[in-house]
Amino acid sequence: MTNILEEANQITHADRQKMYGPPKNNMEHIAKVSSALLEKNITSKDIVMIMIATKLCREQFKSKRDNLVDIAGYTWILDELKK
Repeated sequence: MTNILEEANQITHADRQKMYGPPKNNMEHIAKVSSALLEKNITSKDIVMIMIATKLCREQFKSKRDNLVDIAGYTWILDELKK
């Protein structure tokens, strides 16, 4: 079994990119839609932080490997957005 970081790397660099496109573009799109819906500026970094918070809440409710893998993946995306 691969470790959580290896699995997150695979997901963010291959599987999810094929499904949703590059993470930066996907988060920017989500931020634009969210900004329009909420009538306030939401950044792509805000979206990633919300996704991390969502996974932390889910992990607190019921521990699943998927939550930890996704947190690792979102952490990488957040780092990429800061570049």
